Amino acid sequence: MQEKSSRRFWVSLVLGFFAIDITIAVIAISMAAGDPSFRTIPGFGQRSVDWEVRKKEEQRIADRGWTVEAKASTANPGKLSITVLAMDRQPVPDLKLTATLFHYTRVSEQQVVPMEWSGSAYEGDAGLAKPGLWHLDIAGELPDGTKIWTQRTLELDQVR
Repeated sequence: MQEKSSRRFWVSLVLGFFAIDITIAVIAISMAAGDPSFRTIPGFGQRSVDWEVRKKEEQRIADRGWTVEAKASTANPGKLSITVLAMDRQPVPDLKLTATLFHYTRVSEQQVVPMEWSGSAYEGDAGLAKPGLWHLDIAGELPDGTKIWTQRTLELDQVR
């Protein structure tokens, strides 16, 4: 009689450990699958394949001596402002710019923002609703059709 209860105890103990392990695994998988923080960057594989093309497009900016700066607009915190300055520190007009951006904690939630010339900078309505680090891919086209590209990291201390 004691042997049966002992066997029942040890079998139940081992099965209990299996149940605990399976429960923890199910919880971990559901958290990883349901949390948008655990996503990969959409199109990352194609970006890797196009690496040389992107480097050439980025080199075109450097060859002209241009600097590209990105910041949240001071007038409207939801707006993104991109300044392209020539070597003489004058703004460069007549570019067709598009910014693709995402917050580093939500890489799968990308926004594509067309930028419009405002007289001194390019501005677009971006949902910069979260403080923290934002990744920006800035793609553009010169008036002659030549493509340019660069990337920047934008740090927002707080959303106003």
